[in-house]
Amino acid sequence: MTSDWRLMGQEPWLAGRAFVLRAWRAPRPEWDHDLCAFCQAKIGAVDSGAEFSTAFVTADDEYTWVCPACFEDFRAQFSWTVDE
Repeated sequence: MTSDWRLMGQEPWLAGRAFVLRAWRAPRPEWDHDLCAFCQAKIGAVDSGAEFSTAFVTADDEYTWVCPACFEDFRAQFSWTVDE
């Protein structure tokens, strides 16, 4: 899957990470969305026009979001785990 257009050098900072499936929430009041680290789908508040309101986020820092489709596509390749 190395020729996938969504792969843009994420391996060094996302390989082997743990994720949690979480409803998106704003880190600051003026923030209304984040983007999937792979396909750039909008993940955010329902009223912001986001494609996803629930997605996977890095468990340790809750900073990097991955949409459900990309998570399933790259889970094995990146050796991701899911925390409860």
